Amino acid sequence: MKICYVDESGHCGERYDPNQPVEVLCGVVTDLTKLFKTQKEHSQIMDMLAAIGLPVDELKAADIHRGRKEWRDIDPKMRDQVYSELLQWGKDRKCTFFICPIDCCAFFEKKQAHDPIALKLHFPWEAGALNVAMGIQKHFCSTKNNKGRTFIIFDEQQNHDQRFIALFEEDLAFTDGFTGYSPQRRGKSPPRFDQIVDVPHFSKSHLSVLIQLADLVAHVVNKHLLVTTYGFPEAYHGEAAKMATWYRDIAAGMAKHTSIDAPGKQEINQFYRGLRPKNWTAKRMRREAQPQP
Repeated sequence: MKICYVDESGHCGERYDPNQPVEVLCGVVTDLTKLFKTQKEHSQIMDMLAAIGLPVDELKAADIHRGRKEWRDIDPKMRDQVYSELLQWGKDRKCTFFICPIDCCAFFEKKQAHDPIALKLHFPWEAGALNVAMGIQKHFCSTKNNKGRTFIIFDEQQNHDQRFIALFEEDLAFTDGFTGYSPQRRGKSPPRFDQIVDVPHFSKSHLSVLIQLADLVAHVVNKHLLVTTYGFPEAYHGEAAKMATWYRDIAAGMAKHTSIDAPGKQEINQFYRGLRPKNWTAKRMRREAQPQP
């Protein structure tokens, strides 16, 4: 059994916000048999932080990075160490990342132009969430004996969650070009998302370290794209270089690029290629993991 926890960074909401031009969703996949050990280690991490004067309920990436709330008086080097160690923790446990950035302006332009897929998905969050779900289906469909053996759990999202669950009760034929699903001509066809257990689920982020890891990964990718693609200034000297290092670390743990950016001229695949930040592809990000000259 597999489990995928999903969180986002740069949440745009239900209308375009120029201060949040890109919404990044990240799914973190691991083996369910490792979950109990993972949660136990999470408790130990929280106990360790409490012992040094940080009684936090969860590791929120934005708070750690910006030194907010409980992290206000913590030395920046220690905050960076928390980032690095949590990413290394995910690497050591062979977590796989599904990185799905959505250019919010491009999404709302498609919606305004009455693109049928954009109208069906409503908002950037739903577009990214479906990208993760389709990526999971495509990634594991060739895995032997894996049907119905992957849970997907999202961080709770007001309004978005009910819309997304309702989407799975509708006709999902428009996703076939991405996932490679082919209905049988005779007999009963299997469910379109047969790798996933039931429908996606939602949970509060403080209950799982893997949602917190997804939050951290999404935050790093979001900050990296804001500076390198959207022209946002560094919050402090050296921020861009720091994010670039973590970005390459994350790239090394990504799922295969075709599970995130499906090839082909099918409408759904072209739709998602049109939502990517300028010059970003999953294939290009994976290449970032290569040793730098």
